[in-house]
Amino acid sequence: MIEKLREKRERARERGEPVLRDESFDLLLKTVEKYKPKKILEIGTNEGLSGIAMLLTSKDAALTGIEIDEEKIRIAKENYKEFGLEDRAKIFSGDASEILPVITGEYDFIFLDGPKGHYFEYSSFLLPILKVGGVIFADNVLYRGMVEGKAPHKHATIKNSMQNYLKAVTENQNLSTTLYRIDDGVAITEKLK
Repeated sequence: MIEKLREKRERARERGEPVLRDESFDLLLKTVEKYKPKKILEIGTNEGLSGIAMLLTSKDAALTGIEIDEEKIRIAKENYKEFGLEDRAKIFSGDASEILPVITGEYDFIFLDGPKGHYFEYSSFLLPILKVGGVIFADNVLYRGMVEGKAPHKHATIKNSMQNYLKAVTENQNLSTTLYRIDDGVAITEKLK
């Protein structure tokens, strides 16, 4: 099934969809395999391809996704159905900035791949709902090298948000964060207490 998913990812990439890059995708699979989460929260569902990967890797998991684009939600639902995962995935339609403050329950795995300029804002909602021992897998944290280097003015908001997000997850004594300098940068944060 993962090979079928890889082909689907390639076709989406050819259509210009923002698909998780290959090294980051492989790291996502390894991380999900290691932690075997039961409850996954995905910010930025898009067409559901990363969600499918996580559900295929963690057989007992259920996924809650957030996506603002109605057409992407329609496609994601079709994709979940094609892989026989429609009963294990639900998607909230709307802006994560409005949905995250009202989400209840705890998650043991959070895949953060939504609007890059909001990562820091989201962190204040994500950390309280992350279980102890749970993980946040944040993609694009180095944002085309701009987070650690120079960024054009139009990308200043994203750069500042990412810098503040990385500072928040690396300086918090209750968290352990590893930064992977692959693709566009991945930060894996484990909640220790």
